[in-house]
Amino acid sequence: MDGISNQIMAIAGQLQSARLAQNVQVYVLRQAMDMQQSTVQTLLQPATGPLPLATSGGLGTRLNVLA
Repeated sequence: MDGISNQIMAIAGQLQSARLAQNVQVYVLRQAMDMQQSTVQTLLQPATGPLPLATSGGLGTRLNVLA
């Protein structure tokens, strides 16, 4: 094989290594995002229940506000 063929083979190997590294990075990112989604759902779950209006007093009888 001549020099150009060797260079092409070397570049192809580098591209394959880069593709593998990128796939690993995407996998790790997806795992982190899944964990964040699970955490947010766990945190928001208690807040999604019924929030009754106050029945007396000057505040909270017309509007529910969740902070």
